Amino acid sequence: MLRCGPERLARGDVALVRHGPRLAAQVVLSTDPWVTESLLGGTDVAGGELVGRIVALKRGRWVMRLPRPTRPALFLLQRTLSGVWTQPASRAVFRHLRDLFSGWTKPLRRQFVGPLEIRLVRPDDLDPLLAFATERLVVSGTFLRRQLRDRWGLPQDRRVGAAAGAFDAQGHLLGFAWADDYHQEGLSLDGFWVRSLVVSPKVRRMGVATALVRCLVEEIHRQGADRLHADIDEDNTASLRTFSGLGFRPAPDALTVATNQQWDAAGGSKRLVVLVRPLPA
Repeated sequence: MLRCGPERLARGDVALVRHGPRLAAQVVLSTDPWVTESLLGGTDVAGGELVGRIVALKRGRWVMRLPRPTRPALFLLQRTLSGVWTQPASRAVFRHLRDLFSGWTKPLRRQFVGPLEIRLVRPDDLDPLLAFATERLVVSGTFLRRQLRDRWGLPQDRRVGAAAGAFDAQGHLLGFAWADDYHQEGLSLDGFWVRSLVVSPKVRRMGVATALVRCLVEEIHRQGADRLHADIDEDNTASLRTFSGLGFRPAPDALTVATNQQWDAAGGSKRLVVLVRPLPA
């Protein structure tokens, strides 16, 4: 990344923008007025602080340079992809192809990954949790550290909410989900909600998501809750299938409307399907 001001950027450059503790790579669409978007669309939140221009992308040994002559091509690519990605049918096709490919490679991936342990996340799991969050979650590390210290990681008799993880033999986190209330984020939604169900691509279609949610259901039931909720993007067919298979059913219309209104006010862009699973007394 090259540190610079907006005067050094032009349409098609990739800017690194800071919003509080979060950093986002955005394609510059206009400099007057200043407009940026992610590669798949979604206008950048106003008020972000420009950190500089991204000059290369690196993952492991793989490095891709972003020289200035690529700006027109990157701008056109962003416009094309964002236009396609806004269509629910396009996202559905992408997920179908991803699931199909995952099914073909599952035996090889299972052999490569080895056995997984699905369990509640403990305070001593903070390092793998933060490593997983940096790569795959939109939740800040500060929030996760505070939740683990003050709620999820407390002794059983004082625990509030819960987080579940899928750990390999080396202690790396390959899947994660948590359940807690929304009042901490200022939303007027009562009860416990399953949040941030994310599974690493290398272990998808291996039952990890189902095991994570089942682990949370058992813990929230132990804490005495009479039901557990989930809100899912309407085009996320894989998650909808997972929750339906675990006994979650559509919530009353009033709760669905209220949830979508709350998220719309908070800046959400997709319609959510709200599910609920009653828990035995």
